[in-house]
Amino acid sequence: MSQAISFVTIAVVIACVGVAIASLVLNIIILGNVNDLSTSINNNPVWHYTPAPQTNSTAGTVSTSAAYQQAANYLLNGLDDTIDPCQDFYAFTCNKVIFTFFLQNTDLKKLGRSRLGTYDQAQIDVYSEIIAALDSVDVKSATTSMTERITKAVNLSSYCHAFVSCKNYLGNPPDKTQAVYTEIKTLFGGVPFFGETLSKNVDYWSVAGQIEQKHAVGTLTYTIASSDYKDHTKNALYTGPPGLALARDFYVKPQYIDQVNARVAEVNDLLTAFADALGKTPGSDALLTAAQEVVAFEVLIAMASWPDDLLRNYQQQYNAYNIASATAAYGAINWKSYLGQLFDKVSSVQNQANYNIVVTEPSYFAWLNSVFAGQTANTTVVANYMIAQLLADEADFINPATARVASKNNYIHYALRSGRGVGKHGKRDYRKMNLDGISQGCMDLLTAYMPYGTGYVYVKSKKDKYQVQSDVNNQTTLIISNFQNMINSLQWMDDFSKNRAHNKSDSLVKNFGWPTTMFGDFNDFTAVDKYNQDYARIIDIYNADPSNIYDIFAVLKQGMEVREFFRIMDEKADRSNFLQSPAMVNAWYQPERNSITFPYAAWNPPYYNFAYPQAYNFAGQGGTGGHELTHGYDDEGVQFGFNGELTDCAWNKCGWMDANSSSGFIDMAQCVVTQFSTQCCPEKTGNVHCANGATTQGENIADLGGQQAAYRAYRQYVANVRGGVEEDRLPGLENYTPNQIFWITYGYSWCMKQSDSNLVHQLLTNPHSPAQCRTNQVMQDIPEFGRDFGCARGTPMFPEPSGRCKVWVGQ
Repeated sequence: MSQAISFVTIAVVIACVGVAIASLVLNIIILGNVNDLSTSINNNPVWHYTPAPQTNSTAGTVSTSAAYQQAANYLLNGLDDTIDPCQDFYAFTCNKVIFTFFLQNTDLKKLGRSRLGTYDQAQIDVYSEIIAALDSVDVKSATTSMTERITKAVNLSSYCHAFVSCKNYLGNPPDKTQAVYTEIKTLFGGVPFFGETLSKNVDYWSVAGQIEQKHAVGTLTYTIASSDYKDHTKNALYTGPPGLALARDFYVKPQYIDQVNARVAEVNDLLTAFADALGKTPGSDALLTAAQEVVAFEVLIAMASWPDDLLRNYQQQYNAYNIASATAAYGAINWKSYLGQLFDKVSSVQNQANYNIVVTEPSYFAWLNSVFAGQTANTTVVANYMIAQLLADEADFINPATARVASKNNYIHYALRSGRGVGKHGKRDYRKMNLDGISQGCMDLLTAYMPYGTGYVYVKSKKDKYQVQSDVNNQTTLIISNFQNMINSLQWMDDFSKNRAHNKSDSLVKNFGWPTTMFGDFNDFTAVDKYNQDYARIIDIYNADPSNIYDIFAVLKQGMEVREFFRIMDEKADRSNFLQSPAMVNAWYQPERNSITFPYAAWNPPYYNFAYPQAYNFAGQGGTGGHELTHGYDDEGVQFGFNGELTDCAWNKCGWMDANSSSGFIDMAQCVVTQFSTQCCPEKTGNVHCANGATTQGENIADLGGQQAAYRAYRQYVANVRGGVEEDRLPGLENYTPNQIFWITYGYSWCMKQSDSNLVHQLLTNPHSPAQCRTNQVMQDIPEFGRDFGCARGTPMFPEPSGRCKVWVGQ
C-alpha cells in the first residue's frame, strides 16, 4: 500500500541521550555543522546538532502564526538534536516521541496494543471528530440522511457505550450464544467438537458461501469483485486462499513452532468459552484435540498457498473461468453452490453463470479439490475448522466470555486483516485503536464494514473541504509533472517507453478526498443513501432494541460483502471506485484501475494542514502523493497500462516497457532489493531479522521515487508560485531551512513504537519495511537530503554515489 500510511509498523530506535564527549568526537566533525556543548548530563557535555547559517532571502523571517507554531510543536515533539541527522535521521526526528511519550507513558500490553505511532494518533483524532459530528444527528428524524442515522445508531448502541468504559475488551455484548449455536446447527447439523453428528451430505461449499456473505469471513476460499485486469470496462471475481490468523511463515517454518502452539491454545480457549456458555461438557481433551486438528488444517492451507514473493506477477495470477469451466477444472468444488450463496438475493443464476471467475492461485485450488475429491481430510475436521473461523470473527458479539477470549488473543477481524480489493489495501496486523482513554474499536469496525457511513459524516463536517481539496489537487499536479521530468532523465528507458510512462500518469484517475458523485453537495443525500441501502435495516434493529449489537453488526458485515464486493458484478466497472472510507488515514494506488486515492482523513497532521508551511505539506501529503503515484511504476505497477489493464503480456509476464527498458528497470529494482536485504534493517535480535528486500521492493521504490518527486515539486512551488522567495521559518526551529523542514517532516511522520512480536509479524507479512528503514534507507538514496543538511560525503545518510540506488532519476 501506501506510504501509510497503511500504514505500516515501525522499529523502535534505541539511542543514548547522554554520552561522553570522547565517544562523540569522531561523529561530530560534519561539513557545515556547528558544535554546541552548552548543556551537560552528569557533568558530561552533550553535543547538539546546530544547522549551519543558511543564506536566502528570508533567512531571518519567523512566522508567529498559530498554524506555524502548531506545525513546529509536532516536529519538536520528536526532534532529538543530540543525534547527528547525517548518522541516524530516524533517531534525530523521532527519539523524543519514542522515548518521552510512547516509552515512558504508554504501556502497549496494558492497552492491548502491539503498536502506536503518529499514524494511529491521527486516526484516533479523526474518529473523535466523527463522534462529535454525530451529536446533532437524530436517528429517528428522516430530515437527516439515512447514512448519518445508521452511523449514529451503531455509535449509540450499548456495545459502543460499553466499549468507551471497557478499555481491555472490545465489547460487553448481550448473550447471543444460543442464536449462534442454532445457526451453526442449521449449517452443519451439529457441532463435531461437542460430539454431535454432522448432517448427511453437508454441502461445504454452500456453507462456505453463506458464512462469507453473511459474516464477511473466508473459510475455504475468499472472493471479491474488482476491475477485470484484462478488460477495464468490466468487473471480475477474484478468488484465492482464505486469510489465516497467522502469517504463512509461522505455519510452515519450524522455528515458529511456539507461535503455532500458541495458536492451538487460542482456538482451544475459544471453543472452551463457547462450550461453557452453552453448558456443554465434551469428553476429556475433546476440545484440545479439535483445536489441534483445526490448526493442522490451517497449516495445510498455508502450505498449499503461494508465499508473498510469488504474488507479484499478475499474469500468473490471472486464470479465468466461468462456473462451467471452473467445475470442469476442479470437479470436487461446487462452484455453482458456492457462488449461489455469495450472490443470494443479489443477482440471478443466469448472471452468475457468465461471471468471469479469476483463480489467483491454481495450486491452492488443486490441493483443495483433492481434499474433497479424495477425502484427504476428515469431514469433521473441515467442519470444525469452518466453525472455528466463524466463532472467532463473531466472538466479540456472542457473549462476554468469548469477547474476553478475542481480546486476550488479539483477534483481528477478517475484514481488517484481509484489507480491501485485490491489492489488500489497508490490511491490518493489529486489533484496535486505543490511546489516552479514548476507545475507538467500534468506529474502527464500522469504518471497515460501512466505509461510506463514517466517511460521509466526517467529510460533511469539514468546513473548508473544497479549498483543501483544490490545494491537494494543485500539489499533486506539480508532483506528477516532476515525476515525468524524472522519467525524462532516465538513460535506461527509451523514448517509446517514456511516452508510455507519460501516458500512464496523464491517464491516472485521481480521487481527492471523497467520492463527489456519491456525496453530492451534502444537502441532497439521495445518492449516498441509495448506495448504502443494504445497511438500512440497522435503524429498525436499533429502534427496537439498542442493545442488539449482534444483529446490528450482522447487517454491517453482510452489507459490506454485498454492497462492496458483489453488487458491482452487475454494474459497469468504475475506475473512480474509492475502495476504502474517506475517514481512513491512508492513501492507495490501484493498479487494476490506474487510480490514486487520497481520503480526506489523510489531510491531517502529521501529514498535512492547509495553514501549515508548504514545506511541511509537500513532505507529508506530497510525499504520500508521490509514493502512490510511483506505485504505478513499481515492479507490480509496470505490468498495468494506462487504463488499468495488463499490457503486452507474454507467456510469463506483462509490461508496457520495451525489452531494454525492462532490463534497466530490473537493474534499478534489484539495487533496492539488495540494499534493503543486505543492510539488515531493523537489526533486532531473536526471530526479528531483516526487512525482505524482495517482498518490500514495491513500497521501497515508491518511497524513494515519491519523496524525490515531492521535493522537486516543492522547489518548483517556491520558484514558480512564490517567485523564488523562501517560506517563513517555524518558531522554535528558526535555524532550520524550509528544505530541512521538508525532510524532518518526512522523518517525523514515521515515528512509532511497536512490540517485537508485531515487528516480526510485519517482516513476515507486510509489503512495507519498518519505518526506521523507510526513513534512513530512503534518505541515504536521495542526495538532496545530504546536501540540505550539509552532511559529509561518506556518512551513513550521504554515501558515495556508488553506494546509493538511483530510483527513477538519471543521476
